[in-house]
Amino acid sequence: MFYPSGMAGVKYDEIECKSALNRVSGMPFRWSLNPYRGCVHGCQYCYARATHPYLGFNSGEEFSTRIIVKRNMADVLRRELARPSWAREQVALGTATDAYQPCEGRYGVTRALLQVLAEFRTPVSIVTKSTLVWRDRELLAKLAELRGTRVQFTITTLDNDLWRKLEPGTPAPAKRLEIMRRLVQDGVPCAVFIAPVIPKLTDSEASIAAIAAAARSHGATAVWAAPLRLAPLVKEHYLEFLGEAFGTLVPRYERAYIGADAPKAYRTALEARIQRILGEFGFGSRNDDAESACKSAAATAGDVDVGQMPLPW
Repeated sequence: MFYPSGMAGVKYDEIECKSALNRVSGMPFRWSLNPYRGCVHGCQYCYARATHPYLGFNSGEEFSTRIIVKRNMADVLRRELARPSWAREQVALGTATDAYQPCEGRYGVTRALLQVLAEFRTPVSIVTKSTLVWRDRELLAKLAELRGTRVQFTITTLDNDLWRKLEPGTPAPAKRLEIMRRLVQDGVPCAVFIAPVIPKLTDSEASIAAIAAAARSHGATAVWAAPLRLAPLVKEHYLEFLGEAFGTLVPRYERAYIGADAPKAYRTALEARIQRILGEFGFGSRNDDAESACKSAAATAGDVDVGQMPLPW
């Protein structure tokens, strides 16, 4: 059954899920939870757009207007965590779409999941663009007693005009940063994701440095970044958006994104730029081998200061 939301044209389909935890491979975590599928945030670059057709919807407009709600997910999770085999490993919440998108204010599935995780003393890692996470500050502070609990705010740009185009349904970046600051003051570890870094739009020295500076001043303990990836279906939607908003960039993207990834030379130079900037603001590398990787990246890019020159594109 579909229910109208407060947002014109958006419908929600409430379902009963049979399982809650997803086993994940190739990521820093082994388990994830996704209470919602589809997202009214409507980020033009969202990788989860590619999964929406599996639910019977398209990856364009329907991704942000047809939302799946797993109403019984907390009850299912409680049964799963009650198993003797559960080892209280970290669980990533909202890896497909934002677990704090606006409908969470009505349905409360994410809050119910946090209550179950706290009951079973299971740490949680959350990635969000929403300010609604502040509602659950007391629960998150309790979960923060467990090693591995953190809230990670995605910030792609601090340019308000660009933000409105790229992420039309999200709270302003400045508001996200303010909520992060408040959570940190309440004892909740927080980090910033600069993801994705978008070629010719958010990959400049100034753009990355501005986010790193804001992350530092608002109490983030870490910053990570990753370049834009355009998988099939995501690419088609993104290029359509690009044609409408930044038409002159389309030919360059079509030449560069033969596959899902940007050219290797670009990714290598961008990685070196990011790691250098983050280091300047006191943020450690993303992994133990990052320093050597950064040096290798710089060497591959050539004997140039990639922070001061245009990235290869």
